[in-house]
Amino acid sequence: MTTPWPAAWGPAPAPDDRTSPLTGYTREHWVAAADGLLHAAARYASPGGARIPLPGPPSWNGPDCDGLEGYARTFLLLGWRLSGTGEADEELVERYTAGLVAGTDPGHPEAWPRITLEDKQTVVEAASVALALHETRAWIWDRLTGAQRDRVTDWLLGVFTVPVPDNNWHWFRVVVATFVASTGQSLTAAQHEVVEGDLARLEEFVVVGGWYRDGAGGGDRFDHYAGWAMQFYPVLWHRMCAALDPGSRLARAAAVLRPAHRERMAQFLAGYVDLVGADGAPLFLGRSLTYRWAAAAAPVAAVLDGTSPCPPGQVRHLASAMLRYFLDRGAIGPDGVPSLGWFGPYRPMVQGYSAPASPFWLSKAFVCLLVDPADPFWTAAEEPLPAAQPAPARTLAAPGLVVSAADGVVRVANHGTDHHRPGAPGDPLYTRLAYSTATAPVLGAGAHVVPDNHVGLVRSGPAAGAQVSRRTRIHRLPAPDGAAASWHTPVWGDDAGAVTPEPGARVVTVSVLDGPWELRVHRVDAGAALAVRDSGWAVAGDEPPVVEHVAGGVRVTGRDGLTGVLVPLLGHDGEPEVADAGEGAFGPHVRVPSVTTARDAGTTVHAVLVGLGRTGLELDRAPRVVVEGTDRVRVTLSSGVSRTVALPGPAS
Repeated sequence: MTTPWPAAWGPAPAPDDRTSPLTGYTREHWVAAADGLLHAAARYASPGGARIPLPGPPSWNGPDCDGLEGYARTFLLLGWRLSGTGEADEELVERYTAGLVAGTDPGHPEAWPRITLEDKQTVVEAASVALALHETRAWIWDRLTGAQRDRVTDWLLGVFTVPVPDNNWHWFRVVVATFVASTGQSLTAAQHEVVEGDLARLEEFVVVGGWYRDGAGGGDRFDHYAGWAMQFYPVLWHRMCAALDPGSRLARAAAVLRPAHRERMAQFLAGYVDLVGADGAPLFLGRSLTYRWAAAAAPVAAVLDGTSPCPPGQVRHLASAMLRYFLDRGAIGPDGVPSLGWFGPYRPMVQGYSAPASPFWLSKAFVCLLVDPADPFWTAAEEPLPAAQPAPARTLAAPGLVVSAADGVVRVANHGTDHHRPGAPGDPLYTRLAYSTATAPVLGAGAHVVPDNHVGLVRSGPAAGAQVSRRTRIHRLPAPDGAAASWHTPVWGDDAGAVTPEPGARVVTVSVLDGPWELRVHRVDAGAALAVRDSGWAVAGDEPPVVEHVAGGVRVTGRDGLTGVLVPLLGHDGEPEVADAGEGAFGPHVRVPSVTTARDAGTTVHAVLVGLGRTGLELDRAPRVVVEGTDRVRVTLSSGVSRTVALPGPAS
């Protein structure tokens, strides 16, 4: 078995075909990857070691915070490496110690930004520093002088001087406060109340199935953050609380919450593992995806915590397959550090808060190094992931996703996750009708010009061409098993980010999944005679994907034989077409199939069949859609299974 490995990291460990028959990766590969990342980042460290300003476009937080981020996120990696193995490069330990001392010394030229409202990103990085200090306590904290410790805790306690965003950031302050308390410094009564308020607020984000909503807001916020933040930090927090006096306020609070945290993690992972492709690919949905294999953080943290509901070999395969998935596809640059992107650099998927060192939050997955080498997680043979075997479509109630796997590819129909912000034009990383582990939504300039997996009204734009309405707030509707439904108000957006709802318009969409196929049925209510456009999967390739017109529809085939199909079934008399969408996260050439049909004012019903798979996606029997009035349709899938699906109108 060949083992792809970044050349900048040096030779790879020998693969293992006994315990790792699927990836070849062992614990030694994780240790070597940690060392490769740490030494690569160290080449960019400032003279005093307090900052690691990696090359690349700065974030909106500015260069001072970006340099701190480089230190903090790699320090977290060093923490796992040192605590998990009991050893690490002594020069690195000395460098990070010196950087800690310099960064928290207000008089040092490399002093870190103070934790203030203007530099609130420092709250995030303070949590990584606190976690790393906890794990390296015997090597770093215990060797500091009293004055140095005072400066470190003084800087960390700045988290109490600023309000935090009302989302997963509450965990950052909890983690920082807990480390400070573990050093013997007493928190004030007011600080205890703030932390207890943070913990109480986090409980309010709990939803069904062990999921958390990622903060307050008008829409539903579910993505990988549920794993690498809301599910991840409780495990590490309880680990930190073990160093506290059992009678302390924080320890008592932890004891009360621990059973619920453990139960939620087990419930969450029971569905989360279904969102990983058979090859280890994470679902391309949501923000901060440039953290890449951080998507494995919750599953491996659950192993550490003894709460994983999955077989040890399966979780190990999930983590190692995800690591190898990205290493095999160029996620690590020639200098040995991860780029801002997915495989290689890809700016359109990167948020404004992401700095060149932001991808180093992939360090979170290296928490697996804290798992004992003799644990079955490391000694049991790898087992395939659920996506390796076809299974009936499964509904994840909390995020509003229906999951279906075939050919090792995971697809989800999205009728609940929108990350909506009032007045915002909609984010294609959340508002598309479907996502997968083998495709990415069209982003950048083409996101609203050639929208994939979308249904929208069409009108003439201010310039040549057409304007397609956007899906922003998603309103869930009841649906039968294996299906999902929602409605949205079509809105028009402009380059300035303003949105205008189409007066009196509403689109109801029902998705019924069957293996690699998804049948979409739409009821469109609009007073204006606006056309409707349905689109399918965005397929990428190193060359422009091949287009074929088949069976009344269109087929697009890209890299590795990945194929997307769109077949109009009802209410469409337009000819299917394929648009070039430019560069994408999965390749330099992306094409999107769609069909556009004129419609009269009032109520119309439309249906399309979309497919995504590694094979030709031949239809043995075309699905049928029969309209039974304007408020319901009878759907018969190619498998012969029939369902009656409601299409409620505006007054329903």
